[in-house]
Amino acid sequence: MMKYYGIMPERKLWVKVAVIIFAIYTIYSSIINHNLFYLPFGVIMIFATFSNRKHIISQEGVDILYTICGAQFHNRWSWNEIENIHTDSITSKPNVELHFGKGMIGRRFILSKENSEKVLTLAKKMNSKIYISEVKRKK
Repeated sequence: MMKYYGIMPERKLWVKVAVIIFAIYTIYSSIINHNLFYLPFGVIMIFATFSNRKHIISQEGVDILYTICGAQFHNRWSWNEIENIHTDSITSKPNVELHFGKGMIGRRFILSKENSEKVLTLAKKMNSKIYISEVKRKK
């Protein structure tokens, strides 16, 4: 089975450091002020900083694979659930953004130009009802 992987921008180091500092402050503040309601948020922020994410497109559909502390979680949409795909060849040039739509929810995957063409062919093959168009820009 052929899989296409999205191009994931790397998180900047200063963002990771800022989130960790804020998370430690949140944990410290919740303990000192005896307000344990915010404690889980601080812990979740630390886990999120060290998490990993992959965008995968295959015959099964589009999938976001999260890896947090070695545990993997899938958030998959099958091709039958996807209603539309909007392509954007300008924003992430030379790569192409594919915006997958399911109801009011959208997902953005960044792919190379070659892989985006292959994914669009796969999408048409897997669900002929998917509406595919280029993003319209106001002039």
